[in-house]
Amino acid sequence: MKKLNRRSGMALILALVFAVVLLQMAVAYSSMTKTTKVQTVQIDERIKLDYLAQGITELALLKFQLYPGDYYACWEAFKLGNANYLKEFTTGADEFTIANFGDSESSFNNQKIGIQLASMAIYTDNRWKTEALFIQAGAEYTDQFGRSISKDAVRIVSVERVLQK
Repeated sequence: MKKLNRRSGMALILALVFAVVLLQMAVAYSSMTKTTKVQTVQIDERIKLDYLAQGITELALLKFQLYPGDYYACWEAFKLGNANYLKEFTTGADEFTIANFGDSESSFNNQKIGIQLASMAIYTDNRWKTEALFIQAGAEYTDQFGRSISKDAVRIVSVERVLQK
């Protein structure tokens, strides 16, 4: 009978030790998830900003493909000192505006998100009769900690020139 009581006592001690180890693991896990939540929020916001910046470059490329004459006119005005037309190249036409985007806010705070076309230029190679369209856009907002978060996107597209005779 004494041997049976010793085994029961050892089983009780092992169960208590195992419970303490599990409790420590649970406490460590909860503290890890508490600290990584802030990082996850920042990563989510940066991914959203990256998609927004890439979307503006796609919008500029689409408008350039549909209305190349408008772009060249905006570029000539820019060279003469008027940058307003080039800044509004993608957002000026009604069919290219993002509906109600001016009212959009970050999903994690109440700060406005800003997107803009930073630059757009054509690089020409007369020897090969090709052009490369360079588009750079940016998106930015202020996070819940007051830090300015920004993301840039660059797109370079080869454009073949069509010569009319």
